[in-house]
Amino acid sequence: MLTIKTTVSKSLIQRNYHSIQNKYKLFIMSIFICTFFLFIFSSSALKSQQIQSDSLNNFGTLWGWGINNMGQLGDSTKIDRLSPVQIGKDYHWKNVTTNRFTTFAIKDDGSLWGWGLNSYERLGDGSSDSYISPHRIGSKSYWDCVSAGQCHTIATQKDGSLWAWGSNGEGQLGNSDLSLDKIYPTPNRITKNFNYNISYICAGSFSSAAISDKGTLFTWGLNTDGQLGDGTNNDKNYPVQIGKASEWRDVVSYNHRMLAIKKDGTLWEWGKGVYSPKQIGTDADWASLALALEHYFVIKQNGTLWVCGKSTFGELGDSTLVDASSLVQIGKDTDWKSVQTDWYNTFAIKNDGTLWTWGSQYWSGGGGVGGIRFKVPTKVENIADVYQLSYFDACMFIKRHIPSLPEVVTLPITNVSDSTAESGGNVTNDGKEWDLVRGICWAETPNPTINDSITIDGQGVGEYPSFLRNLKPFTKYYVRAYATNSVGTAYGQNETFGSKIPSPILIYPKNGNYNIPLDASLIWKTVSLAKSYRVQIYNSSKLISDEVITDTTFKYNKYDLMSQYDWRVQAISGSDSSDWTDNWSFMTSKFYPAQLLKPGKDTINIPIDCELIWKENISGSKYNLQFSKNNDFTKPDIDTTLSATNLQIKDLEFLHLYFWRVRAKEGTDISEWSPIWKFTILMDSVNLKTPADLTKNINILSALSWEEGIYKKDYRLQISESNDFATTIADTLISKTANTDVKNLNYWQKYFWRVRNESGDTLGYWSQIWQFKTRMSDILLMYPENTQTGLGEEINFKWYPVIGAEYYQLQISKNDIFTNMVYSKDSITITEKLVPDLEKDILYYWRVRVWNQESIGTAYWSEVWTFRTGETGVKEESDVIQIIPNPAGDYITVALKPSEGFEPLEGSEINIYNTLGEKVMTVSARHAVPLRINISDFPKGIYFIKVGGETKKFVKM
Repeated sequence: MLTIKTTVSKSLIQRNYHSIQNKYKLFIMSIFICTFFLFIFSSSALKSQQIQSDSLNNFGTLWGWGINNMGQLGDSTKIDRLSPVQIGKDYHWKNVTTNRFTTFAIKDDGSLWGWGLNSYERLGDGSSDSYISPHRIGSKSYWDCVSAGQCHTIATQKDGSLWAWGSNGEGQLGNSDLSLDKIYPTPNRITKNFNYNISYICAGSFSSAAISDKGTLFTWGLNTDGQLGDGTNNDKNYPVQIGKASEWRDVVSYNHRMLAIKKDGTLWEWGKGVYSPKQIGTDADWASLALALEHYFVIKQNGTLWVCGKSTFGELGDSTLVDASSLVQIGKDTDWKSVQTDWYNTFAIKNDGTLWTWGSQYWSGGGGVGGIRFKVPTKVENIADVYQLSYFDACMFIKRHIPSLPEVVTLPITNVSDSTAESGGNVTNDGKEWDLVRGICWAETPNPTINDSITIDGQGVGEYPSFLRNLKPFTKYYVRAYATNSVGTAYGQNETFGSKIPSPILIYPKNGNYNIPLDASLIWKTVSLAKSYRVQIYNSSKLISDEVITDTTFKYNKYDLMSQYDWRVQAISGSDSSDWTDNWSFMTSKFYPAQLLKPGKDTINIPIDCELIWKENISGSKYNLQFSKNNDFTKPDIDTTLSATNLQIKDLEFLHLYFWRVRAKEGTDISEWSPIWKFTILMDSVNLKTPADLTKNINILSALSWEEGIYKKDYRLQISESNDFATTIADTLISKTANTDVKNLNYWQKYFWRVRNESGDTLGYWSQIWQFKTRMSDILLMYPENTQTGLGEEINFKWYPVIGAEYYQLQISKNDIFTNMVYSKDSITITEKLVPDLEKDILYYWRVRVWNQESIGTAYWSEVWTFRTGETGVKEESDVIQIIPNPAGDYITVALKPSEGFEPLEGSEINIYNTLGEKVMTVSARHAVPLRINISDFPKGIYFIKVGGETKKFVKM
């Protein structure tokens, strides 16, 4: 139950909103709400009201109390409420309006909602169903204003278009194409002879009104008492203009009467026998209106409240029950924001968000005090932050949504390895903000922030796991959970841990291998931080060897034949040790695998008469050899058993590829086959040379080279983006062993290449396939522009993105060799960086370079640009370079005119770049002579022309 006191609070509610910094910003968008009018009906009269907006956070939670016999409160019941109840849990409500039986509301996303009685199908959802909780009208999110009449509804969309639905008995839908005496259950646009952008709407009992964004007033519908104001009493089923164009600002309607305010601040009325607008008084400073059956309120521009009309239960608020035949001021307060009134009761909001009431509470459900009368404005206790209300038998209001910083706790660190760890957070309070990003951040120094390494782990309150990746081994880290909403970022407490040294990588024997020789060594990769290694070997889950050594190979001389063993390795550095590797298992064999010797694996240019040689196996008395032209040995050319360890083969086919393998035999026991080796006879003699296989960061203009073949005449070079060469970038026949004219290569792209001999119709075998990867493209700076002056001490440096980039490094110096450094930041993952605290009137040099994990050590710096702080006369664009036309078609004309400090010489270069910083064309300039350039091959987009230190932007259409 609410309590009411008569003192007036003068405190002003203040709200401050802060945007989140850096790459994970959540922006609070100011919501500019269209002011609109909404009309509420009873059985014999209809009230109109104007919903006003202000610029501070116009959305929040929805509340209501009062009569609820038709579910008009929307709380999922039909129970009358004597104190406010929240309608659902949403805090996206932008404005609300209610009449005796029906309520409409719009959310800040533009969705329209309605509930309560749906007689005349005025809810607009295509049905006649009534609802006791908010029901969405349609699926679109483009609604801006809505107003409900006695049996019809009108609304505007965000584009200013005007719509109507419900009963059209008196033409109140405003569309002359619609039939009278029919019901239209879904929105119909009012378009015929009406192409105005509407910003105010007002639905009366059986009539309607609207004001365009230019100030033109239109009315339509029932006109028996002149309530349309067009000088007649004839009904209109289409909008008619009232008065002069562009002179109206505000209009309200109740029953058969309308009041309006012109842009000059004067007050006007018509209806109830007055057929044209008639001015009320001479004052010209009126701001807003509220109209009931026998009285009306007006708020002046200075915030004072005025009333005129009958006073039955104190509804005028002037402390008397005496009628007011002319406008009188209510009290002396000057902070009234909006007012709502009906037959005998009034509610109003002050600028500080407090709610006030007077008159008879009996008729309204009373705000919980039914039957009590207040003759003066009385504050409703325990209600604050109200920015908009609507009132008839039920009082509906919206309390501003005022978010705060979230609250978050860091979870303990677990499952630490050399490069990963697990943590997380617990968001205990989201700060009443629906958009919230959470995660963890970590660094090598205390109190990490979202500017350091971070994760993003969903939204909302509660615990969440998170995983630290790409840690440096053997390093101490600090970790904090964070939660970010529109107010800012909150952090949990610091947690700290040390990453382990890396676990070794096992090499041999491979997991699951069998027929492993008894003298085989265990091999693993070196760990750079390790001082020693601990290696364990198990047989049938029994530990049989546990040694600490400094080498990365270990030979155990006690293996049994045909037995399974498991092994693992741990790196050690002082008192710290890595995680154990996974257990790998292998099976020993009765035989040592046959070891092939000659011809070598994958050798070429083997003579047509050759000898196959393999190593003697001490466990085998005989050998089975297979020799074939195919690697599946389905029909081998030779399949023989012999005791020797060699075999002479003659008359092999010229330029043919052969495969061979050997295994040992002893009685019925047979070893596994040796690895399959292959060799090529004679002419396949081309060996690739440069760039070496798997080379990275190759310049796109680099040359490819190979060794000269034995029977060389010509060479076929192929380059492709796939290793099957289904499509090729280049397929060229050349006579030399290098190609320096490779075209059409892209930056940051992997390519495969191969070469073969060709001599007339005789083709050599392709060489091995090598691959290389081109480097990332040059980086192009964006802002501040080169030689720009007059900049502040805080600058947001920007550059264009580079494909393949993972990190950027920004350097700022006071000299061009960057030895007088004022700022250097690496591991930037976005294409901009805000740098504060620069000095005034200083010439700075700046550059950016880009790299990723594959290109560390070979990153390319951008050009060096300069700028000066503290000067005036910012140079927005080069006045030396002229481009005609701009935007351009297939050709542009570039003119270079001399200026101080820039004298282009004949033959100087004009370079054209795209937005990725890639140079797409270079031409030679002629001194002070226009140059016509063909750009017909350029894709549509933005480009930059650079000559010396001058840059000019143009657009290709």
